[in-house]
Amino acid sequence: MSVLHPSLYALRDAFRTYVTAQAPDIEAFCGAALRAQHCEVALAVTDLPATQYLTGLAGMACPATLPIVDALLDAAPHLQWRQSYSEADDGFDAHYLAHYGWFNLIAPSGPFVSDDLRLSIGYWGKGLHYPWHWHAPEEIYLTLAGSARYISEGRADVSGGPGAIIAHVSNQPHAADMAEAPLLAAAFWRGDDLESKPGLPEESAR
Repeated sequence: MSVLHPSLYALRDAFRTYVTAQAPDIEAFCGAALRAQHCEVALAVTDLPATQYLTGLAGMACPATLPIVDALLDAAPHLQWRQSYSEADDGFDAHYLAHYGWFNLIAPSGPFVSDDLRLSIGYWGKGLHYPWHWHAPEEIYLTLAGSARYISEGRADVSGGPGAIIAHVSNQPHAADMAEAPLLAAAFWRGDDLESKPGLPEESAR
């Protein structure tokens, strides 16, 4: 008997299909963990104000990422939406929090349980800036819809639209600017402290 809503299985399958066919870098990074037989846990469904803005994202995807975005839109009402930050964190005010949110799909605390992979999907509204932050796990971002200017210590900024892949090594400071469009992106993490909150410098507000 299925533990989870069918839309969550469809979303996981959409990621598996995309990575196998379209993303050799992600396949090498975490393909085995993505395709593993995961334990399943039915999580309490939670919503955030930002989810009302998801419906327009299908028109901001590319043909390759559109199946993931469509599957996410179907799954959105059945997910545990979360936020890592509050107004107590520099750079995050009420407007920011009303246009931002994320959920785990595969993670130690996700509906699909894994100790080897954290796959989180996040939304940031147009005009937001994700301040400098860092975390112990290695990371690959996959832009699903919209775009961002990805800012990473030690290399030139990258403007990434749908299908763009941005990798960060452990504890590499990075940021993202959504001045031109909203952003829907998946973050694949591997390594230690998969559930840790990213670090923020005290002067992160910009």
